[in-house]
Amino acid sequence: MKTVFVTGATGFIGRHVVAALLDRGCEVRCLVRSQQRASHLHGRGVRIVGGMLEDVSHWQAHLAGCDTVFHIGGLVAARRRQELMATNAAAVGSLADACAALPSPPVLVHLSSLAASGPTLDACRLRSEADPPSPVSHYGHSKRAGERELVRRAGRLPATIMRPGIVFGPYDKNLVPIYQMIHWMRLHLLMGFHNPRLSLLHVSDLVDLALAAADRGQRMAADDPLSARGIYNACDDREHPTYADLGRRVAESLRRSVIVLPLPLTLAIPTSYAVEQFWNLCGQASIVSPDKLREATATSWAASADRAREQLGFAPATALDTRLQETADWLREHKRL
Repeated sequence: MKTVFVTGATGFIGRHVVAALLDRGCEVRCLVRSQQRASHLHGRGVRIVGGMLEDVSHWQAHLAGCDTVFHIGGLVAARRRQELMATNAAAVGSLADACAALPSPPVLVHLSSLAASGPTLDACRLRSEADPPSPVSHYGHSKRAGERELVRRAGRLPATIMRPGIVFGPYDKNLVPIYQMIHWMRLHLLMGFHNPRLSLLHVSDLVDLALAAADRGQRMAADDPLSARGIYNACDDREHPTYADLGRRVAESLRRSVIVLPLPLTLAIPTSYAVEQFWNLCGQASIVSPDKLREATATSWAASADRAREQLGFAPATALDTRLQETADWLREHKRL
């Protein structure tokens, strides 16, 4: 990789990918929605491209000369399902078309999600890339739709899909409420007495895997769209803690005791709806919603990373508990706890 275009560069994962590319000596071009959120990129030799994911025609000229594109931008939550589909699905197809139209199409590494493949119904079994996708949430359906956009264009450009589980580390926002609730209230809530197994990965390990996928990963097949060729689960499959166990281990990293408290669905469903409606009225999308509750009450999100290990030599750098401790230390250092 020499010249790289990154979408979602100001987000949690994107900023780590950009830092790794700069350390490699790559020329980096970053699509940013907000110049204010891009302040950490100024002065680092990054070409900042203003624009929205959905308006590819306004910035696609900046793709010229790039040998690699990391498509990391997307929505985790939205006020309406149509917004998820526009950003996580239709925009993927538009970006792929813009890349394919170049004289020498770049490698496109697309960050999808395990939500696109869906949970496993058998709690004792690990989900592989070859298993038929069965998403359970609007978010998962939108990410799967984005994957299908790439399947339709697989013969026109080299593309690889990454499906991470729960990604955490510095600048993460998704696990912070868990840390904060345990730190301040010594409480960890289970949704509806469900306790699914999880797939987790530290952001630095995901970055290493994404770069390896760009360098030497398998590309999607144009002639066999059902083969799952060119798709990689991204998780540390040495262990798959349950949601309750994750809370206990976060508590250990914080040196706190914790009460793991099941919240009955009769309370969880109306509460999630009320929280979602409140934030919608404020003009913001809510990460707490009935849609996310469907993911939280799944049987298991345990996935296998065998393909990434065998084809890319993937190996997480250190143990999960060490990473959870590093995250707790970072949160303290940055006054988040």
